[in-house]
This record gives sequence, C-alpha cells and structure tokens, in this order.
Amino acid sequence: MSPCRGAEAYISKEVPFRFRAQGFSFALSQGLFSAAAVDTGTELLLKVLSRQWDQAQGQGRPLPQKVLDAGCGVGVIGICIAGALLAPGHTPPGQCQVRCQDRDELARVITAYNAQKNRIPPGLLSSHTEPLLSGPRHARWDLIISNLPAKAGKPVLADFICRSAALLNPGASVLIVVVNPLADFLRAQIARAKLPLQYDEPGREHRVFMYGPPASPLPLEPVQAGGHLLQDYPMYHRRRGAYVLEGLGYSLDSIQGVEDFDNPSGAVQVAAKLIRRLHPDKLRLPPRSSILVYEPGQGHLPRWFLEYLAQEKPSAASPGCRWVFFSRNILALEASRYNMYPQAVLAIAGLDLSINREALAAALEPEGRTYELILGFPRFVPQTDRIIPLWEGLRALLSPGAMVIMALPASEAERFDRKKPSGFNRLGDCKRKGFRALGYRFLS
Repeated sequence: MSPCRGAEAYISKEVPFRFRAQGFSFALSQGLFSAAAVDTGTELLLKVLSRQWDQAQGQGRPLPQKVLDAGCGVGVIGICIAGALLAPGHTPPGQCQVRCQDRDELARVITAYNAQKNRIPPGLLSSHTEPLLSGPRHARWDLIISNLPAKAGKPVLADFICRSAALLNPGASVLIVVVNPLADFLRAQIARAKLPLQYDEPGREHRVFMYGPPASPLPLEPVQAGGHLLQDYPMYHRRRGAYVLEGLGYSLDSIQGVEDFDNPSGAVQVAAKLIRRLHPDKLRLPPRSSILVYEPGQGHLPRWFLEYLAQEKPSAASPGCRWVFFSRNILALEASRYNMYPQAVLAIAGLDLSINREALAAALEPEGRTYELILGFPRFVPQTDRIIPLWEGLRALLSPGAMVIMALPASEAERFDRKKPSGFNRLGDCKRKGFRALGYRFLS
C-alpha cells in the first residue's frame, strides 16, 4: 500500500515555496494547520535554519545527518531539509535520515505525498503517526526541529524542552519556533533545564529558540506509544473525571491534545441519547460481536457504552467482544484504548472508513471481516466530499443485519442522511443542541 494513499481526497490547494535556492511545491489541506499557505512561523524557522547552515559551512562544520521534524504538519520543514541535503556537495543521502512525525494520520499521509511530489527518496525521508517526541528507543539526533503546536498543552511543551535536549547527539541542537504568547514560558523552561540557549530571534508573531544538549545527560528516552501513554508519560494526563450520560455513570482519564477533555461533546451526548431510545433488542449484538468505533476521541462513548451493555445485554459486554478503534489522531487512540481497560482494543490510525476499509476488515481476521456494530463521529474536512465514500465504507464493513450509529453536527447529518444508499433502513433519529445522531440497520 502506498504510504500516501488517500492524500488526493484531502488536498485543498498546492503552493510553491523556496528554501536555499531550491523550489518546492506543497499540497495543503483544510484538515490540517495552515491550510491557505505555508505559515509565517515555519517561514521564520527555515530562514533562521538557513542562516545557521551558512555559518556552519563557513566554519567547515558538517550539516546534520539525522534530523527529526516533530509535529510535521504537511511536511514543509522536513522536506525542505531533505531537499537541501540532496543538493550537490552535501552529505551523501544514504548517510542521512529525516524523520517527520505528527499525531495526525492525515499529516503523515500528506507529508508522504509531498515528499514524493518533491522527489525526496523514501530512504532519506520517512513519515510517521506518532506523539510529538516519539520514535525508536535510544534514537539520537543531530537536529530536532519543530513549529511547536500551541494547543499541545504547557505540560507537554515543558516536557518537550527537556526530552528533546536529552535526545541530541553531542554538539547537536534543537531549533523551535513558537507563537509569541508562549515565548516567555518556553524560555523559562530552557533556563530551568539549564540548557545552553544558543540563539533567540523574535519575529512579528513568533519567536525562534535554539538550544543544545545538557552538560550532564538527562535520563529521558523517546516517547513510546502503545497503550501505556498515560501511565508512562504523565505530562499527557489532563484529569480524571466522573461523568454521567443518560443516567449511567462512568470514569475516564482525559489526555492533552484530544478534544472533549472536560465534558463529552454534543455528538457523544446525542449518540448516547439515541442508543437509550432504541429498544435493547434492536442492537441484536450476539456474543463475540465485533464493534468498530470511528473517531472515539477521549473514549467517552465507548466507555459509557460498556456500562450500557453491562446493564442491558451482559453477554455483549463480555471479554469476548472484539473492539476496534479507528482515528486520525494517535493520541485519541491512546486515550480511548487506555480508558477501555480491561477490555482489549485494537487501535488503527487512518483517514476514513472508505480509504482504510481493507485494514479495518483485516483487523478481524481470521474469524471474520465485518462488524455487527459501528459507532461513528465522522468529521468532514472542508472542500472535500467524503459522504458517499463513507457510505461505501460502511457497506463494505457491516455484516447483514448489523447496526450503525453516526453522530454529527446537524447540518452535516442532514446531508449524510440524504445520500443514504439502498440497503440501509433508518432505525432512529435524535437531535440535541445542534447535533444529530442517526441509527440504521444494514440489510444487504
């Protein structure tokens, strides 16, 4: 499967860009940061980097061979660096490694698309869906570079400062750009960690910092995803809360970088209301049912649904039930999987039910390739039309007689329902505060 499969469906425009006298072209998406143009923070960061490289070359120092672009977005920074390293006179590409990573699967896919578009060899640049400073154990870098996401949360950003410095090779640097409201906070974190501040440049809306490794090694390794994120990396933990939906209580740990950290969203609330309105027999969940949750967020609905199943249909809440969570956001997958303990959950990062339906079907092998229930919170990206592909994905993934519940903003739900193909019967409809949940039975 192509690493950039599905990118074309989410591209809104393409823009030219230049770095170190080379021309690049970047596809942008309304589903990612800075959808109209390369943002000014990235431009400032790359200008500073270019000047630093000019200075290094003038002093006879080599350019970095191992580079980490953390929070890569559409890949502008990493691809520009990889393109510059390919230029004549630099280190042979076989000795270089540029790793681009982002918590969003769409960022990974479009970064891979942009790398291919700009003729960057896959052996030089790779893209990954990972938390901000994740990666192979014991990985060390000559340059870690990032347009730091302001929404990551201050605990995550404070950890980034220490952890990034700990992941540097001797003589290497971290180069970051931040929005001005965060500049004082991050400068204080650099000082608190006793890291050498090598460069500090203000811009109109951003500030660039460069710092080096600590004098004494810090006992920090790359973040390791895989179900223990909240236990092993407390900076991601936001709060533990007790919640009530439709008269049923549940507990949940929320995580930085995922929506609905304080309360379940309107879409979650209306989905729970619809499930409550449906007679339990309509669910028809046999033992060892397969349940797919599309965009589970923090895990509010699946966590609540476990309580509902235990109350209404205890057999369906048994450990034999197979749960698959599917999301663009790797942090959402980590949070929701954590919150389902002790239920076993298979987490899959992907774009949508149509593009990734083969992987979602294969997740159920060898026992089957279809689901008895799909619970979904699709988020349609502006300037894309993914409603018909969503229905096609549902048709391919549901077993005959299975049920699907989709919760969306009311305006999107109306368009979604209007394009319902034959073979789906409406079972229920519920509206609440601008959101709408729709339930269907799949016949064939």
